[in-house]
Amino acid sequence: MESAPAPIPVEAVQRSASSLAGRLLNVFAAPGDVFDELKTARHASGNWLVPILIVMLATIASFALILSQPTIQQQLVEMQEKAIDQQEAAGKIKPEQARQFKELLEKMPPWAMQLVGIVQGVIAGFAGTFWWALVLWLLSKVVFKSNVGFLKALEASGVTMMIFALSVVITTLLVVIFGNLMARPALSVFLNEFDPISKVHLLLGSVNLFYLWSTAVPALALSKLSNAPFGKAAAWFFAFWAVSRVLFVGIGLGGFVL
Repeated sequence: MESAPAPIPVEAVQRSASSLAGRLLNVFAAPGDVFDELKTARHASGNWLVPILIVMLATIASFALILSQPTIQQQLVEMQEKAIDQQEAAGKIKPEQARQFKELLEKMPPWAMQLVGIVQGVIAGFAGTFWWALVLWLLSKVVFKSNVGFLKALEASGVTMMIFALSVVITTLLVVIFGNLMARPALSVFLNEFDPISKVHLLLGSVNLFYLWSTAVPALALSKLSNAPFGKAAAWFFAFWAVSRVLFVGIGLGGFVL
């Protein structure tokens, strides 16, 4: 009578690596599985290069579409003129300077604003990915004393940027559909009129569904890569996010990030 084959040790069973497309899509549905795989898999540049390209293309297309709308162009000019008036009233710029700035706005062709948006899209893709990779890596080293390498943090940050790409698409659709430059899934949606100078309005604009989502997922990546409790990793990541948003609001950028 033949004996049954010896069972294969669990340690010897390895999950087959998913495709790049699978990882980039799975970060929406099962991010924990994605980061578990990234933790032990070989470094693959596509994990961060491809999301960067997707974010760049999404942001470029977003600005090209949004700033091609005459209504949005007018809103943007009005918001900028309002900001200039408030700067003048506060004595930060002289009346002559305010007049020159407004004349410059009037003469600026639509394609110039689109070009600025395209440049911002290119910068957002690279800067955002590397910035959050640096944050993840530093927290893993300093707070959790783990040996996570920067390239591994870069991969985790890269796949997470897919959420940012989705936020750009959704925000673009909201802006175009409602004809409102500040239409987005944030607390600022409850305001009758958005004031780009108001710190309260900027803070409300910062409490964005996608901002919260794209902070929770890197926190999960930090937990998985560092073998740290998710609660502690999330507390550190959200604390850093909150401080960074307050700083953005302080310099007047909190409500304009897609």
